[in-house]
Amino acid sequence: MTQQPTWKCIANLGDADPVEHGGAFVYVDATGVYDAELELLEPPVEGSGRGERRRGARWTVHRFTLEPCTYAHGVLSDNSFHPRNPAWFADSLEEVSAYAGYSCESNFRDLLCSDSPIVRATAYRDIVGYFGAHEFDSYPRQLTETEASALADQFYPEREAQRHRAWYLRNTKTIRRNSYDE
Repeated sequence: MTQQPTWKCIANLGDADPVEHGGAFVYVDATGVYDAELELLEPPVEGSGRGERRRGARWTVHRFTLEPCTYAHGVLSDNSFHPRNPAWFADSLEEVSAYAGYSCESNFRDLLCSDSPIVRATAYRDIVGYFGAHEFDSYPRQLTETEASALADQFYPEREAQRHRAWYLRNTKTIRRNSYDE
């Protein structure tokens, strides 16, 4: 039987409020069997705030493997079994690195070859920015705001407590205010 992954979110490279402005969650498999993955949470584009979004708005989630790359004999490969086969984005690495603001292609290549999933995720996020997320995940999930919040709460468990505190403070002020009116 194949061992199933146990995913653990180790970083959010996106905004501090991923539900509102987008998130980039880095996952590692606690069992050590599977490569790290990056999950991109994109908020709906209509309206600029939660109160302005139309009912039924959907958040898009793209998820893909952070393939560790190798660089040997002038070939950048994302295939550990066939290191002489270049990664599909290798021919555009100079353009991608310039787009992402790196001074040279080799610095960007080093990120893709890093042992750190967080460092690799930074590079892959830049590649997604250049080519689009559909190049990595052509079947993204669609989430409601509640589902997107639950996704963000796994990395920010204090968000749930803050929401409960905010609700309590909002409602207790209303209750106190109404009791004084009587």
